[in-house]
Amino acid sequence: MIKEKLSSHRYDMTIFKIFISIVLISSLVAILLFGVNFLGTGSILSNGGEVFPNNPRGILEKLSAHFEIVTDETGGTVSFTLTDETVVPENYWCILLDQEGDIVWSLHKPADIPDHYSLNDIAALTRWYLNDYPVYVRVEDYGLFILGIPKNAVGKYSIEYTMNWFATLPRRILHVFILNFIFASLLSSVFGSFLYKKIKLLTEGLAKLRREEAVSLPARGIFKEPFSDITKTSQSLARKNAQLANRDKARSNWISGISHDIRTPLSMVVGYGEQLAEDPELSEEQRKYAAIITAQGLKIKKLIEDLNLISSLEYEMQPRNKKPVQIAVLLRSVVGEILNSDLISFSSPEQNSVSNAVSALSHQLSEKKYDISLSLHCGQAVILGDESLLARAFYNLLHNSITHNEQGCLITVSASLQAACVSVVIADNGQGVPDQVLKNLDTLPGTAHGFGLPMVCKIIRAHGGTFRAENRDGFVVTMELPVGGF
Repeated sequence: MIKEKLSSHRYDMTIFKIFISIVLISSLVAILLFGVNFLGTGSILSNGGEVFPNNPRGILEKLSAHFEIVTDETGGTVSFTLTDETVVPENYWCILLDQEGDIVWSLHKPADIPDHYSLNDIAALTRWYLNDYPVYVRVEDYGLFILGIPKNAVGKYSIEYTMNWFATLPRRILHVFILNFIFASLLSSVFGSFLYKKIKLLTEGLAKLRREEAVSLPARGIFKEPFSDITKTSQSLARKNAQLANRDKARSNWISGISHDIRTPLSMVVGYGEQLAEDPELSEEQRKYAAIITAQGLKIKKLIEDLNLISSLEYEMQPRNKKPVQIAVLLRSVVGEILNSDLISFSSPEQNSVSNAVSALSHQLSEKKYDISLSLHCGQAVILGDESLLARAFYNLLHNSITHNEQGCLITVSASLQAACVSVVIADNGQGVPDQVLKNLDTLPGTAHGFGLPMVCKIIRAHGGTFRAENRDGFVVTMELPVGGF
């Protein structure tokens, strides 16, 4: 539950970062657009004719440069000549007025253009039009040039600004900039809120999908395709999980059925084997063979029990009969059971622990190949678990050390209380376990052998604990089980 809350919080933070990023990016775009609009407005409001190839003022400047005045001997003006008439484009016309308002030179002059102009006429045409021809003027010492361009070629409007307008222009630009920023932020917030909800649905759907929970997202809008894919994936996972569950259930039932069918004949084999092994009428060799049959039958019985137990843990996942269990008491009980098997000797710093078992076996110590040391420092620590499963796990580890070290070994069983868990360590100084076995503790073996360690691992993890096995001067298993839980 805590992991789910942390994961949800992490997703919320990610979505919030996306939302903030959208707002900031939109605001930055607004600022850039404001700059572009400002420059564009300035370009639009500027006199485009200044940069146009045939702009009137440029033509007048070129015309003046190529204009010559022919004088007589006394210095009087005789005539005017334009040395390069190409400076005046086709459909353009030009006239030159003297001080009296008469035309003294012209080029391409239309017929509807007068030959004389009063002061009032000149004042009007220099600003606006002449007979609907847009006109431009240039003053020279020898007269006034008037350049006319085709009708309806340009529009001429009077635009005037006060000096106060120029003085307040920076403040007004700042106001427009702030309005742009606020408007962009509001728009991005609205859009971001919509996107936030969609992304939140997407992340929640992915989180549920990771936990293999059912997911159904609305397949519409801009996230139609991913929402639809997540929903279909969830449905596909549900179908596959149902198929796997049915298959696993069938497998578990099959194992249980086969085990039940084997127990009856196996019990008969073991029972008859025990009778034959104790029959005085049989020879010693025959009784030996009967004892071997009995031992192997019991071994098969244990393998079947281990197989059933692993199957139960594999598919049911949780111990069935949980109750408070004192770890120290349970470990002493398991060690006592091993001692009663007449295989090992016992030593312990706890003088009062299983003293009866020690005294009962003290006369056999010289014949034993195995020693066990019990060191418990966990007090009365109690965990919530299935006592029979935990006892089976500890017993299997001890039995494993005995059966895999035929030359004998020292077995150490220790337990200590660490924070909120009990650490149990079972170790021996024998030959260890193959590395391949340690690498596959989570995998069921492919043969009838090797169920012990995977079974112990599954039992401990089914109780919410951790399991670690390693070869270190022998074989060492470290288990941590949570205290309490009830």
